[in-house]
Amino acid sequence: MNAAIYINFGTSLITFVFGFLLLTGLVFPGGNENTKLMLGIVLMIYGVYRFVNSYTKYKQNILKKNIEELENQREKFLKSK
Repeated sequence: MNAAIYINFGTSLITFVFGFLLLTGLVFPGGNENTKLMLGIVLMIYGVYRFVNSYTKYKQNILKKNIEELENQREKFLKSK
């Protein structure tokens, strides 16, 4: 895995955790409750979205590498005949 995948997973985790902490009131106690509620929910949803998006890209890269490896093996096999 390259560094971008680690950064994407880390960012999604931090965003989700910050949204959860905002919802529970541990971050920014007091203030407008409706604003904290909406922002916390949006951050949590964005964290989940970013995680799913990163995981999908990671799986696509693995499939792409597997397909390339199969193509290389097929070419070697056809050349040996």
